[in-house]
Amino acid sequence: MMLLTKMKSWNELERYAFYLSSKKQIYAFQSLTAANITLDYTTQKFTPTTFQLLLQLASECQLESRIEALISGELVNTSERKPALHTALRMPRQSILCINGHNIIPDIAAIQSKMRVISDLIRSGGWLGYSKKPITDIINIGIGGSQLGPEFCIHALSEQVLPSLSYHFISDIDPIAFNQITRKLNPETTLFIIASKSFTTAETLSNLEKALAWINHPEALSRHFIAVTAYPERAQAFGMKNILPIWEWVGGRYSLCSAINLITCIAVGFELFSELLEGAHRMDEHFRYTPLSHNLPVHLALLGIWNSNFLKIHQLLILTYGYSLNYFAPFIQQLDMESNGKSIDKQGRAVNYTTGPIVWGGSGNQAQHSYYQLLCQGTHQIAIDLISVDSNIGKPVNTLCFAQKEVLSKGVYDARHPDNAIPGNIPINHIRLQDNGPKTLGSLIALYEHKIYVQSVIWQINAFDQPAVESSKLNVNKQPLNEYSESS
Repeated sequence: MMLLTKMKSWNELERYAFYLSSKKQIYAFQSLTAANITLDYTTQKFTPTTFQLLLQLASECQLESRIEALISGELVNTSERKPALHTALRMPRQSILCINGHNIIPDIAAIQSKMRVISDLIRSGGWLGYSKKPITDIINIGIGGSQLGPEFCIHALSEQVLPSLSYHFISDIDPIAFNQITRKLNPETTLFIIASKSFTTAETLSNLEKALAWINHPEALSRHFIAVTAYPERAQAFGMKNILPIWEWVGGRYSLCSAINLITCIAVGFELFSELLEGAHRMDEHFRYTPLSHNLPVHLALLGIWNSNFLKIHQLLILTYGYSLNYFAPFIQQLDMESNGKSIDKQGRAVNYTTGPIVWGGSGNQAQHSYYQLLCQGTHQIAIDLISVDSNIGKPVNTLCFAQKEVLSKGVYDARHPDNAIPGNIPINHIRLQDNGPKTLGSLIALYEHKIYVQSVIWQINAFDQPAVESSKLNVNKQPLNEYSESS
């Protein structure tokens, strides 16, 4: 494929961005809605001409065919020669999707049926520990994609979780983390989910060993542990009896809709978990079949391309308004930065343009009393995604959202006190959720998954490998258990 910066549309975008740089505020577009989500980008520095040029760039990068390639199971993970089929995890059971001549949908349905059985048994009190007492606490041991997505879901759906159970996460390799979580729990009534695609992750295996020692009973492995992995034989080598498989064609950070998220299935029940999958599938269908000009993930992605590559704004701040969304920013931070934090394109060439942004953020309420001052009067260039819930309209949390949006985008001028002036003109996407139910949350997750993929297509990079992460894993495994042993 032609080098991105040599494309006609890319160079026209650079010239147009220079033309617009002399204009202070440009707000030309309105909003777009799909799958219970509205994207309002009236406060972006964005014109109809910008959008048409970006659509031309998408066409030169063959975006439409690459969207179909993703969902139909082509080898979009080019370096590892694999498809990336997280979208298959939420397809209806009557769907047909063949990989190497094999329909994978019945395999997915079979694992979902096992998840339903496990979930129902634990929720009803029928899953008993070694002392024949029912499970009361569930601990998810995992890190990265095996922790951030499930933790977001548990928090986001906290009003729907079964209150007779408690849910915990351990990812930190420091023993203090394990001790703090388990100090008030009873080994007789605690169930561990060991979530690791590779089942070689150092942090996860270290905490697994602590968990085995903490339970310390011959029946521990059959009654107190469930492994979720793409390598069942590795889990079996640890003596695991209860194993739910995932597949090599599911990336860890894209695995939220798989058995990696068993803890959420248990917490809210299989019916509500299925609604989460349904919401994600609705966004998948919109992404696959809607023309680029009206495609919500494509719009969100192109706005990011414009801000990062042509307006030279390399930070994306995610501010959420609503308790249920508090864990969303860390989840998207990993999803985006691990996917598109690349400097080598698919042809092995070093890129000469910016790829994935620096993603950070959290609660807009908390930002108001921490770094909001810097956003308003600081010197850094930042683009912002504000995410609010329409069912909160009229409540203080949404009033705050709209107030911050107004100041950050339009600024404040005080002739009597010029040191109080706020320049504004920060490009903002306002992503409005219809509600905070599981269907809408599923749509939100899929929206960002697809946005990130679209940007990887434009940037000509592979969003589905993570060579830096794998290199660090290998290096960790080479280190002595005692870091001071070589010098002692």
